[in-house]
Amino acid sequence: MAKKIKTKAINFEVVVNGQALEVVAKPYVAANHLPRFRVSVNGSPVQIFGLEPSINKVIVLEKGGAEHSPVIEKVVGETLLHAIAA
Repeated sequence: MAKKIKTKAINFEVVVNGQALEVVAKPYVAANHLPRFRVSVNGSPVQIFGLEPSINKVIVLEKGGAEHSPVIEKVVGETLLHAIAA
């Protein structure tokens, strides 16, 4: 049985249209070995973000119950891409 490795949440703030947003992203690795994140913005329901290697971007894969503008999703995705590149 493989041992599960716990990872810490990534907490950061982004500013979109002058509004500060608190983001909590909990990283995990999908079955296809690509990075995924359970993301909540300002305490919203979780969205699943993940690396899309064909375009080298982190994008929303599952919206869940969250409704965020494409601008917020883009900024969060860019920030997460920088986090996994570091």
